[in-house]
Amino acid sequence: MDLDGDGIGDILSGCYEGDLYFFKGNGKGEFAAPVKLQRDGKNINLGASSTVFAADWRGTGRLDLLVGKMQGDLYLIPNDGTNTEPAYGAPRKFEAGGQPIKAPHHGDSQPIAADWDGDGLLDLIVGWGDGSVVWYRNVGSRTEPKLAKGVTLVKRAPWPNYDDNAPPSRDVKPGVRAKVCVVDWNGDGLLDLLVGDFGGIYGEKAQLSEQDKRLEQEADRKMQELQRKMQPFYDEYAKKLKPAKGDNSAEGKRERQKKAQEVLNQKEFQELQKEMEKVNETVRKFRRPPIHQGHVWLYLRRPPAAAVN
Repeated sequence: MDLDGDGIGDILSGCYEGDLYFFKGNGKGEFAAPVKLQRDGKNINLGASSTVFAADWRGTGRLDLLVGKMQGDLYLIPNDGTNTEPAYGAPRKFEAGGQPIKAPHHGDSQPIAADWDGDGLLDLIVGWGDGSVVWYRNVGSRTEPKLAKGVTLVKRAPWPNYDDNAPPSRDVKPGVRAKVCVVDWNGDGLLDLLVGDFGGIYGEKAQLSEQDKRLEQEADRKMQELQRKMQPFYDEYAKKLKPAKGDNSAEGKRERQKKAQEVLNQKEFQELQKEMEKVNETVRKFRRPPIHQGHVWLYLRRPPAAAVN
């Protein structure tokens, strides 16, 4: 998109840390070094694994920001300045059907704006962490958008999308962390979906010698023993985090987190954790290697059924 209104395409990107980056287009496929988008002199950061899309969401002629994050919330950041000199306002959560929109499963959200139903109004289309893609129709107006409840365009992916017990296979299924682009791919006048994902399969397990098998069995036994010893610490950690009745203050939460972390900082637990790391190194040698993959899937839009008189 052309974020700064100079007639040259730019790039917007989120990142794992949550900042939002602007790559100004210099033309001929070249871009300037990235700069972080800011609000009131501070970097805009609403949470980890951020995603960002620019659109004239409110019909003002200015490009607002649509932002997602790992926790699965969706935000509108209004541009109250101009396209050449943006002034971003306070973020507000998107709502649909009168309720804040939240990731249905596994977090992660990636919002984009597109007129999916061809009524002249921008709708919200979201790729979710579970691999699904959902359409939220704008039932308001161009200047006062209002979103209806979501309609699933792409179903959630099988979870988990790879299975340690399954035989090796080259069959690829849609994965998770859906990232969506809307475009008329085949030029038939209907908007289609391009969906990127994350997934994987397992390779073949190595042939083990009798000595390796004994080492694997011993490592599994040791891991179970360490897990039993570490469980009381995890139980105490969870207990420290639990708020007392009526104590929902931010200060109280910080104090609980501090006391809970002290449980895991104890020397005994730290030593157990180091032992567990060593055992994990051994166990991983005998497990099937995970092969992480990312694919882009094309979903062609079906033409509407002919009316029956």
